[in-house]
Amino acid sequence: MVEMTSLNKLGDEYYFGERVLMWASTEGELDGMTYEWKTTGGSFDGFRTQNRFENVWIAPTTPGEYVVTATAKNGSSTSTRSTNMRVTRYFFDEFQNATFMFRGQGWLQSNLLNSNSGSDFIPIVSNSSTPELSTVDISNASTSAPNMRRLLNLAELKAPFSVKTKLGWKNFFRTGQPITISMFFVQPTRNTNRPHIREIRWTFNPNAATGNNFQIRYEIFTPATGVATFSGNTGVFPSPEPLINPSAGFTANSGRNAIFTLANGQQKAFTFSLTSDFTFIAHVDGVEWFRSNGIKDWITKAKAQWPDFEDPIGREFRIGIPARATANETATTVAVNSVYINNDGTILNTP
Repeated sequence: MVEMTSLNKLGDEYYFGERVLMWASTEGELDGMTYEWKTTGGSFDGFRTQNRFENVWIAPTTPGEYVVTATAKNGSSTSTRSTNMRVTRYFFDEFQNATFMFRGQGWLQSNLLNSNSGSDFIPIVSNSSTPELSTVDISNASTSAPNMRRLLNLAELKAPFSVKTKLGWKNFFRTGQPITISMFFVQPTRNTNRPHIREIRWTFNPNAATGNNFQIRYEIFTPATGVATFSGNTGVFPSPEPLINPSAGFTANSGRNAIFTLANGQQKAFTFSLTSDFTFIAHVDGVEWFRSNGIKDWITKAKAQWPDFEDPIGREFRIGIPARATANETATTVAVNSVYINNDGTILNTP
């Protein structure tokens, strides 16, 4: 006789394309035991499927409730267990397990301090048992540009989408330098020499005592000429419209606003959204900061010039922090609480 006592999984909520480790706990005569796995949605990792007590379920790219079933078999004796798998959004991470997030789960890094003595990069996670308090603490390791980044290759990400990042700094932050939140886009697959949107870049300085403390803009890149032009400037056709209208007193999409001031240990949520008609909307800590037709107008002009112009597709999400002024400077540390990405038209406008 065999009895499957439980069907176990890592986590309770999943994002599109997430790879979820699952395993069966079975009692009884284990010699000659085989397993059969089935699912109502998604798939199983090809090299771990069937026959084994463990498997890797790959979440589908549609939100919903799915069921995974495992059956243990030994001769004529069988035992079956099922569990529900809830897929909720394009992507999320609440940073509760540093080892897991930087080992095979899509996050990459450059020039950050390693809390692990081994060769694999492992950042520090704080308050990991509570998602609301959990953070991944990233610190600069050198005078080169440090960042953490997430490839968006598990499912196609087109407008409408909404991206929310909750973060703050702790202990030390290099004066006069910004935090950068960016979305990079795929180069079009057709007519690859045409101008296209390559990046949306939002920078802000959390401890600037005077002067401008934010800049928010997007970049148009023309592969045929190698020219990159940020919004509000000329140099490509069509010229990219600014996100924030310069007539409002801003220069080069930048200015000063008290909402970007952060005290040591304070966190705020920063959200940028692109609606189905390409209207750009920015929120800070749940409050709408501004909305803009800058990207919408540029895409409209591009489609008038080239009727087969392709809509932008997300390629990578990135968080950049200041490099060190010198090799011996105290490390700047930014605590990232969470990253959420929706592609169902819902704007992530909660703090």
